[in-house]
Amino acid sequence: MTGYLVRLFYLGSNYHGSQWQPGLRTVQGTLIDAVTKWSGETHSPASIQLSGRTDGGVHSIGQIAMITTDRPLDISQINKHLPDDTALWAHAVAPLGFRPRQSILMRHYRYYLDMSNISLDSKSMIAAAQHLIGTHDFTLLSKRDGNRSSKATLLNACMSESKGILALDIFGTSFLWKLVRKIVSMLLYVGQNELDPESVPEILQKRNTIHGGIRPAAPECLVLMEAVIPLRMNVNKFALRRVRKSINTQLSFFVRSARVMSALNDDLLSSLGVPY
Repeated sequence: MTGYLVRLFYLGSNYHGSQWQPGLRTVQGTLIDAVTKWSGETHSPASIQLSGRTDGGVHSIGQIAMITTDRPLDISQINKHLPDDTALWAHAVAPLGFRPRQSILMRHYRYYLDMSNISLDSKSMIAAAQHLIGTHDFTLLSKRDGNRSSKATLLNACMSESKGILALDIFGTSFLWKLVRKIVSMLLYVGQNELDPESVPEILQKRNTIHGGIRPAAPECLVLMEAVIPLRMNVNKFALRRVRKSINTQLSFFVRSARVMSALNDDLLSSLGVPY
């Protein structure tokens, strides 16, 4: 059997995370079903593996999956068996000995923050983020995951702003459960002047804690941009069109929903005789 690496796009809103779970709709489970239908083979989490897991609601542009099959891979045909919010858009033959979780060179996450109704001190946020670079014990910035070590290595963190959206990019060799989302929450404390940037080293050293702990930021604003691998992949332009169409369809849905909810809120206040 041949192992193939594929780039996997998905919108996580309708999934209980990426990792296979019995009885729940997950990205890995959906991909297993699609490849099974396409190939006529029996597949499982052992033959279709992901390079890492994302929480429910988290999206991906560049997740890596490894598909092991006897059939020559055809991502266009597999996409026919996937829902509209999921697509394979690039592929390559996996190098001998490649392991999806361990062979990834680097992972890149991006968190989007809407700045239209909030004022943030981005310089302080960047100063705080620099303390996170390197190998640290992220016990207070992650959720316990069995016996897995709470240490991780972050390579870089940067921010950019465009059209009222602040994008926080975090690069690392591996990520702990809810690590990025808790980092975002902590940086929001800093950006709102509720936490000093110089308090971050004390949090990493567990000498300073935030009352009530650090809750993870909302998952729907987080995207796995890329799991970096050391080889060139063949991009399918038709699959990329499918990805763009899926994003635009979702965008149209949310725009309509926002307008309807706004009108419904106004009508509710009006019916109760409450001024806007």
